[in-house]
Amino acid sequence: MLQIYLMRRTAFFSGVFILVFFLPAFAGARSIAEARGEVVSATMRYLNVPYLWGGMHPATGMDCSAFVKLVYGGAHLDLPRVARDQYAASLYLKPSGVLPGDLLFFSMKKPGAAKPDHVGIYVGKGYFVHAGVSTGVHIDSVSNPYFYSRLISARKYRGF
Repeated sequence: MLQIYLMRRTAFFSGVFILVFFLPAFAGARSIAEARGEVVSATMRYLNVPYLWGGMHPATGMDCSAFVKLVYGGAHLDLPRVARDQYAASLYLKPSGVLPGDLLFFSMKKPGAAKPDHVGIYVGKGYFVHAGVSTGVHIDSVSNPYFYSRLISARKYRGF
């Protein structure tokens, strides 16, 4: 009888342990739409941060891929540090499938080339946010001929 009592008590406390330690992780889970929303709203926090090639901090300046990594990291999404690696770590999207929070890759140095050297975050309604060399973090239109002619691909985070 004592053995049955101890087994039941152990099973009860094991169940409590699982609820206390693992349930909060599930309760904090969010939808893909919520993660995308976090990415888009975070882009606006960094508007007007100056551009600094290789820079990784908003107080001192950052480049395009550091901006994207920082924004995604703030939404608990992990991306590599440089644009070409972010490109490789993301999935191709048809232009009609682009949603806010997706990535846009450009070839700024060699328009028409297939090697990405610039990245921005699509925020909806034809606009994206990126860290431009002469303007810092700001919003631009995808349909701007300068950017449109250099656009390589729209891609999404593997978890989206």
